[in-house]
Amino acid sequence: MENNKRQTLLLVDDEKHILTAMRRLFSELDAEIFTASNGEEALAILAKQNVSVIISDQRMPQMTGVEMFKHAKRISPESVRILLTGYADIDVTVDAINSGEVKYYLNKPWDDQQLLSQVKESLENQKIKAENRRLAASLATKNRQLNALNELLEQKVLEQTEVIRKQHEDLQKSFMETIRAFSTVMEMRYKEVGLHTHRVATLAKELVRHLSLSEKEQRDIVVAAFLHDIGKIALPEELLRKDYKLCTPSEKAHIQKHTIIGQSCVCAIGGFEDIALVIRHHHEEYDGSGYPDRLKGEAVPLGARIIHVLNVYDREAYKYGDPDRKSLNDASAYLVKNSGARFDPEIVKKIIEHDIGHEFFLQEASQTVLLQPKELQPGMVISEDIYTENGMFILPKGAQLSIGMIKRINKINAADRIDKGIHVVKDMNQQGDLNAKVSRVIGRRFGSDAERIDASV
Repeated sequence: MENNKRQTLLLVDDEKHILTAMRRLFSELDAEIFTASNGEEALAILAKQNVSVIISDQRMPQMTGVEMFKHAKRISPESVRILLTGYADIDVTVDAINSGEVKYYLNKPWDDQQLLSQVKESLENQKIKAENRRLAASLATKNRQLNALNELLEQKVLEQTEVIRKQHEDLQKSFMETIRAFSTVMEMRYKEVGLHTHRVATLAKELVRHLSLSEKEQRDIVVAAFLHDIGKIALPEELLRKDYKLCTPSEKAHIQKHTIIGQSCVCAIGGFEDIALVIRHHHEEYDGSGYPDRLKGEAVPLGARIIHVLNVYDREAYKYGDPDRKSLNDASAYLVKNSGARFDPEIVKKIIEHDIGHEFFLQEASQTVLLQPKELQPGMVISEDIYTENGMFILPKGAQLSIGMIKRINKINAADRIDKGIHVVKDMNQQGDLNAKVSRVIGRRFGSDAERIDASV
């Protein structure tokens, strides 16, 4: 069926003079006029043309007006159907109106003005309906386009979110590798200080999980723990190896500068201002007797209070070498004894309450074997700290190897050989449940890059 924008009239009557009269009556209308002398011709026209209004006589040979309208309703349901009928056909007309085949009817002979008015009204209504249909179709098209754009936008948002997530992961990885680089510099120059900072950072990570802190606050404290002794890199080695209690006042003053030096090193990094402040104050005592600023109580940043307690706890635990259950208990007792004086009592309470540190107790392995990096297998447990030929610290004793950790060891070995080999536990069963627990904890910290990033917070 053709789509003609101009409105159309279809006039149906078997008498030509009536068709002529109606054509003349409707000539003033802005509408195209079609005529048919019977029902079949009318239906043929409807099959090809969009017709706005159909006007038909009821009494015609072969097919009456009502019969033709029944077919027309199926072909062109939107057309307005007007029946011209006599009084004798009034019952048929009423039935046609009730069944919907006919919209209006006029008695013959009709009044020209009445018929013209009815047709004008019908054409106007059809025009409005056509415009509504056009607008509805246009709106539907716009909605489909909008939905398509929304779907595209959602997809773009998802893609951009994934890009941002990947960039965030890369940034976190770069961030932690930077921290690791700082820490490695310390390890290469002062092995014991480097191992100490790693242990304090690991203890800090375990402790902050039990505090009501944001993700950023937890991360900053762990990072500060990794870097809290970075200022010692500026101190002479002989001074660091000397027992602090045996140092002269001038030597003690020189050592105490490492907190300010550490702050200066770290605060130059954008966004590290809070971390630098924690490093500055990690030797402040809870009673105000510490250094460098003699801050007291909660005037000391929380991160500094945490690192101060863990710093002393680690040194007490490792006072006589690798800790055993007794030395860890003694270290805990030392914290309790000085709670409220040197240490924040709430932090000491959390350490004791959650048994922080005892999960790092390592039972000595009775049998070990020396392997080269390429011989390592996932699940093996390191029995001695791993260092490269140039003194770079790689993994601590007790770490349970994963595929990612083995790849990292081999990658480092290719650049800086591990000439002495790697000591691993010969029989894993001899380590027992405790060693497995320790391996999981240390493995989270010294695993693959992704594992270290997760473990950092």
